[in-house]
Amino acid sequence: MELFVIRHTEVNNPDNLCYGNFDIPLKDNYKLKSKRLFLNLPENLDQIYSSPSKRCTDLLISQHKKFIKKKELQELNFGDWEGKKWDQIDQIELSFWMEDYVNRSPKNGEKMIDLFNRVIRFTYSIYHLSLDKVLFVTHSGVIRAILSEALEIDLNDIFKIDVIHDEIYRFEIDFSEKAKIKFLDRKNIKTKQIRKQIV
Repeated sequence: MELFVIRHTEVNNPDNLCYGNFDIPLKDNYKLKSKRLFLNLPENLDQIYSSPSKRCTDLLISQHKKFIKKKELQELNFGDWEGKKWDQIDQIELSFWMEDYVNRSPKNGEKMIDLFNRVIRFTYSIYHLSLDKVLFVTHSGVIRAILSEALEIDLNDIFKIDVIHDEIYRFEIDFSEKAKIKFLDRKNIKTKQIRKQIV
């Protein structure tokens, strides 16, 4: 199975709000950007799965695409920090979380390890549907989780991976020996450059 993964287009966030599950609007150019993304994706996608977040579903609706919402593809839940300005979040709480974001969560939020587990469990589960080409429309945290699994990158190092808006990540899900997600390449739709390495 070939898996394509894209991040939603840029958001309109002039107040620098913390957003994971918090709905924040896309910038006005999202329809044009979404069109460019789909011009660089296969036409014969068997299924599209999307995060329920409006910034992902708006992208798909603008291109008249049929899709299935999956909460497993949502961004990290920042709990009580959602919708707050980053500089208004208690800095002691923020520092405590950042020291071990893999195993700690924002207050009433989600740990990175929990995001990783839900994303990878869902990704492997779709293999048994016998689909050839699948698209995920999702978020940077989810993409980093898939890259972590595919490239065996420690979750403590995943924020060293730059996940931008104008790229298409391509993977293969393989069960020939044991369950494995293989990273194939990433395509920048602006430059048309295709890279087989992440860093």
